[in-house]
Amino acid sequence: MFNKKNNTPPPEDKPERRVYKRIKKHFILSYFELTNPEIRYDASQLKNISLGGMCFVTAKPFSRGALLGIELKTPFMAELTHLEGSVLESHEKLKNIIYETRLKFENLTPQAEFVISRLIQYFEKEAGESSE
Repeated sequence: MFNKKNNTPPPEDKPERRVYKRIKKHFILSYFELTNPEIRYDASQLKNISLGGMCFVTAKPFSRGALLGIELKTPFMAELTHLEGSVLESHEKLKNIIYETRLKFENLTPQAEFVISRLIQYFEKEAGESSE
């Protein structure tokens, strides 16, 4: 059965396009444009994250391809985890106030990969235990 409006299959029939496992957790982060690192945006909220990228809340829209630096605070490390990536999409959630920005990671360091992998493993395990 197809959606009459745009002739697409219903969501449950669409194949999963994601390559990486994604967790939905709300961690606090800071972000900045790599071309202008002295201007930082603090206390943003992470919506979800995978080894391929993340979705988070921003105070302004970013153009597709904009390069951002992220400083993520996780429960596993006292230090910040530094990430970089390019914007895939930034869309308005609350007019002129809140934007949801999707970022594709680029050049992840081994430490960043390790931290993200641990986050995913930990919260997948936690979700499995709470549903038992």
